Amino acid sequence: MCGIAGIINLKESKVEESALQKMGSFLNYRGPDHYGMWCEKNIGLVHRRLSIIDLSDKGNQPMLDAEKNIVITFNGEIYNFLDIRKQLQKEGVTFNTDSDTEVIIYAYKIWGIEKMLQQIDGMFAFAICDLLKQKVYLCRDRFGKKPLYYSFYNNNCYFSSDIRSIVPFIDNPQLDYDSVDYYFSEMSVPQPKTIWKNIQQVYKSAFICIDVVTGTHTENEYWKLESAAKLSLSFNEAEKEVEQTLIDAILKRTIADVPIGCFLSGGVDSGLIVSLLAQNTSARVKTFSIGFAEEEFNELPYAKKLAERYNTEHTEIIVKPDIENEITDLVEFFGEPFADSSAIPSFYVCREMGKFLKVALSGDGGDELFGYSNYLFMQKADEFAKKYTSQSQRDVMSVISKVKSRINPGSENYGAINSFYKEKDSGSGLLRGMSFVPEEKKQLYKNAELLKHAAFAEKEMKKIWTKHASGSLADTLFLASLDTRLLNDYLVKVDRSSMRSSLEVRSPFLDKSLAELAFRLPNEYKLKGNDAKYILKTLAQKHIDKDILTRKKQGFAIPVKHWLNNELKGLVETHLSKEQVEKRGFFNPDYVVRIIREHKQNAADHTHKIWSLLWFELWCGKFM
Repeated sequence: MCGIAGIINLKESKVEESALQKMGSFLNYRGPDHYGMWCEKNIGLVHRRLSIIDLSDKGNQPMLDAEKNIVITFNGEIYNFLDIRKQLQKEGVTFNTDSDTEVIIYAYKIWGIEKMLQQIDGMFAFAICDLLKQKVYLCRDRFGKKPLYYSFYNNNCYFSSDIRSIVPFIDNPQLDYDSVDYYFSEMSVPQPKTIWKNIQQVYKSAFICIDVVTGTHTENEYWKLESAAKLSLSFNEAEKEVEQTLIDAILKRTIADVPIGCFLSGGVDSGLIVSLLAQNTSARVKTFSIGFAEEEFNELPYAKKLAERYNTEHTEIIVKPDIENEITDLVEFFGEPFADSSAIPSFYVCREMGKFLKVALSGDGGDELFGYSNYLFMQKADEFAKKYTSQSQRDVMSVISKVKSRINPGSENYGAINSFYKEKDSGSGLLRGMSFVPEEKKQLYKNAELLKHAAFAEKEMKKIWTKHASGSLADTLFLASLDTRLLNDYLVKVDRSSMRSSLEVRSPFLDKSLAELAFRLPNEYKLKGNDAKYILKTLAQKHIDKDILTRKKQGFAIPVKHWLNNELKGLVETHLSKEQVEKRGFFNPDYVVRIIREHKQNAADHTHKIWSLLWFELWCGKFM
């Protein structure tokens, strides 16, 4: 895992090494083991290395092929690189290193860019330069685990793992108000946009081809996860398929020349990874769990029970955060506004693990592939529409069910499902309502330009929902969530939280083969009754204690509400004072003061609203 950056001058002017050094200065945490730079006329590449595979100097980057026609700067891991290496050796390739980086170079030389991308399996962001064809390719992995920012500006293409590397080269960078609106709805920035108008991200499952001679570029998609025909498998057969595919995904992510550990919460996803790894390796598994002094945020007893069952080398971390000082550091490192508070415990556990390890496995992606609890509503809506095929039938049954539920409170009331089904194409099923809802945003915004963009988040959700629309609402939600909450929020959180501590995090659930299998399973295997992730939970019954399975999902929670009224009280009073809000000019100061007052008085819980406002103001103080 590493950090990459580069400059391509599209007028064939020389790239200055000082500019590359400036870009590389933002990547130190991503790659503390080696700094490399390659520069030839109008193309310059930077690489910061976190050594994981082939620890020798031969694995350093930027790396060239033997003929010095291809050069690459690569961030990530290719899990099937040994298999591809064998294929290429049969085609006459001789390798000089044991790295996966060199495998990418020769896979491109032999197969071309599209076949190479279709064949490699991993998480990655890289730039590969073909000096003969005078083309540069910026490539990103299937799910968007690794960031890759770029900007075409002033006859240059700038690209980097870190948006902060690019901003200094943009004169008077302008806020993207669409992104600001999305942030205050979903607490993150929507890709491929960024918080700045002049900077974008390479989209997941895509590559950009830049013609250095003509200065033109195209964006191409190389992989798409779709709602395919469902498999004709019994539930038991499907469970065995999921188990074996997950085992394969876990084991391929243990390939490294450094020790590996596992995150272990008290939940199903990380518990499955630890239990399956422990049963399929001879080495003792290293596990790490995090807890807070506040009992309601402490999952340590559940994690410890699983660790004892599988005799892992277990480390418990009780966090006593210096949140007032550490939040400002995180705001800067994230580079863009980001208000998912679970980034804080993610940062702490990564910081502690980073003291012992360079690589960790996590349970991220299990919910997206197999279902959150709110996905159950979509499955019920599908079943309702299948049973009552016309809208008139659905309306009648809605009324009848409402009457029945009053007589018998335990009976199903179809009112909410029917109401949602009538507006199913609006995209509202994607909005999580985590921060400000549309009516609240109208009260919050004061800036005239921001008010013009006040409905962007809702329009964006409708666009993504329409893009993935299928005959099944559940399938649409599964696919659309990969383009929203997973891409913009959860993967950003994991990348930034881990890279701040120079720790590589690998996610077995976000495996190409497992994802393709999950999307071909009948939805009733994943969403059954009141159980989301049903097939994972039945599989987990073989490997995880029952009390872990049956307890309510907690998530990666932290005492933010408590902090806002105590440890962060000073920051809130300073940065969200009426005077400061008025001075910044974005928001209605009376509205901000009111929600802070209501929160302090316990008249309402505005935790997410205040947290998102505080993070945004701290970000503005750093970058505007």
